[in-house]
Amino acid sequence: MADSRTNDYALYDETGGFHRLSYYNDSKAIVLWVQGNGCPIVRSALPDFNKIVSEYTSKGFAFFMLNSNIQDHRDSIQQEAFNYKFQVPVLDDSAQLMADALNITMTAEAIVLHPTTREILFRGPIDNRMDYEAQKNVATATYLKDALEAILDKKPLKHQQQMTRGCTVTRLSKINSEDSLSYTQDIAPILHQKCVKCHIVGGIAPWAMTDYDKIVGWSSMMKQVLLSKRMPPWKADPYIGEFEHSLALEDSNARKIVAWIDNGLKRGTGEDILTAITPLTKVWQKGPPDEIVTLSEEKLPATGVISYRYQKARLNNTEDKWLRGIEIQPGNSKVVHHIVVTNTERNQISPITGREIRKWTDNFIALGGGGVQATFFPEGSGVFIPKNTELTLQIHYTTTGKEESDQTKIGLYYHETPPEKEFYSLAPSNTEFAIPPFGKNIRLSVVDSIQRDIKLHYVVPHMHYRGKSITFSVQYPDGTKETIVSVPDFSFNWQRLYQLKVPKSIPKGSKIIVEGIYDNTYQNPFNPDPEKEVRFGIQSTDEMLIGFFNYTLDD
Repeated sequence: MADSRTNDYALYDETGGFHRLSYYNDSKAIVLWVQGNGCPIVRSALPDFNKIVSEYTSKGFAFFMLNSNIQDHRDSIQQEAFNYKFQVPVLDDSAQLMADALNITMTAEAIVLHPTTREILFRGPIDNRMDYEAQKNVATATYLKDALEAILDKKPLKHQQQMTRGCTVTRLSKINSEDSLSYTQDIAPILHQKCVKCHIVGGIAPWAMTDYDKIVGWSSMMKQVLLSKRMPPWKADPYIGEFEHSLALEDSNARKIVAWIDNGLKRGTGEDILTAITPLTKVWQKGPPDEIVTLSEEKLPATGVISYRYQKARLNNTEDKWLRGIEIQPGNSKVVHHIVVTNTERNQISPITGREIRKWTDNFIALGGGGVQATFFPEGSGVFIPKNTELTLQIHYTTTGKEESDQTKIGLYYHETPPEKEFYSLAPSNTEFAIPPFGKNIRLSVVDSIQRDIKLHYVVPHMHYRGKSITFSVQYPDGTKETIVSVPDFSFNWQRLYQLKVPKSIPKGSKIIVEGIYDNTYQNPFNPDPEKEVRFGIQSTDEMLIGFFNYTLDD
């Protein structure tokens, strides 16, 4: 059965993994068991649940625990999982968006969902072994097992709902006055801060957040993309690292928006701040550039996948210069997915690894995409531009349903005097791999060893259509490992430059480790052809594992 992507709940687990339920639509059913830290019934019933998991995973069922307690969060759930040796991931629903959708009120309850519609097929206890302050040695009724057997046999379920003994889940909807939420006071400020950057007239989003009526019209879709975490398009794990210009939406604000929608979309009193937002115009963010390069016009088809376009840009510098920033100004924001600017002739040997430079990746200068087009380098640093430099631009376009054209401009901002430090780039890359047809959770990695002390400033994890998740980590000389950026829900459409709020000092002798997981199956909606073996290549239908990063020398 086709998956409509409705009821497509998505949550992080206790380890930072990411699970969107439509990814498991090839299972017989999705089984959730409601867990809560410290609940004695959950702890005592855990062997029964583990037995079910052990027996039925191989029969095609997908299993998760689900923690919807407002008092439990990732760290404490992870500790509980370690202490009691949980066998499946625990989905962290502390914002209770899934609890509201499934009306969860009790731990130790099993909920069986249809794999493509996510409709509830069964809910109730695993069996009748547990009761309050009492338990049997052997269960005499096996409700969950009976339900799973009925699904396997394609028979009607005998017990579609049974009374569960467990610990009561305190619901936010019962303790907060969410019916008083209003658009003007509560919702519009969140949209203004987190969403309008893209959802603006002239922006890259397909519709603009211009006023209350427009928001109401799109409200059902907004709820759907929030529950599935497809929006906002900030894919970095919010528990790891702090970054400038983050679009991450806090769970509390996501809950406010969904609760406002569910409670009648009240407008409230006062002005509508979205009506005052002016359309996006072609204005340089940092004022007029010192030099503007206008690229050749590109003609684009109405539909289909467009191979990367490449252009050269000869600069008008008859002497050496230092670049302090660059802005990419698309002529047509609807079609420009991203642009990578590279100086392919610079730094033939890496100053921190001693290896030869890969000219197309290691010497990148800037990345523009996803509504973020300006890259300005840290104070006191700059990119060295030798005289008569010719930049290379790799442009990724997407189609809109009609024929389009684009003529992008590149704005260059120079230092008046040489800066204190050079702003370098490097891109650990794995180019020797083969992802097999229908390969699921294929793990690849690449390591660069650092021979000098550096400060890490920006990171751009990069994969193509088969990419599922990617991490950029540092292993220090003492063997400890720190994850700098984790993107557990990788999306080819939303690849960002993550600018660290506080640059990270990395001593010589450390290793930069980039690790990616790839999905070459039909469950990956981006996958153009799961029957194909995939190797390294520059086109989107090929694959890459790259960890672009920018640094300055500390020694």
